[in-house]
Amino acid sequence: MALSNSMPKVWAARAAAGVVSALLFGAASAQSLKELRVRDAEEAALDREVAYTQSVCDSSIDATIDWRSAANWPDDVSLTLSCDGALGALEAYCRTDQGKSHAQKVTRFVCAGDGAGASLSGGTLRYGATPGDNGFVDTKALIDSEL
Repeated sequence: MALSNSMPKVWAARAAAGVVSALLFGAASAQSLKELRVRDAEEAALDREVAYTQSVCDSSIDATIDWRSAANWPDDVSLTLSCDGALGALEAYCRTDQGKSHAQKVTRFVCAGDGAGASLSGGTLRYGATPGDNGFVDTKALIDSEL
């Protein structure tokens, strides 16, 4: 008899643990879903910006967001918009006499959230954004000196 009396308590405890687990998992899933939606929106925005840059520069550029570098990026600031000035600097360079042919050396753009600024290595233009700065001036100076 003692065994049967304790079984409902065990089942109740397990059921309660299951409910708590489901609530915690549900909250984590909602947050993850929100993060996924933000990432999708940021990547879609970057694709639009890069498509415009490609049309101005008459080139093909692969673009990515370095999400690891953006782990502490503020929720209320668009990472893509913070990197857009770097693409604008490349577009401005493409509008110069020899810029378009030189700019075609850039085949990849990485938008990062680490505040490192602009760098160019091989065919990769990387801009480490800082909230509140769009990177145009720094990237333009780098492109003018290295391309």
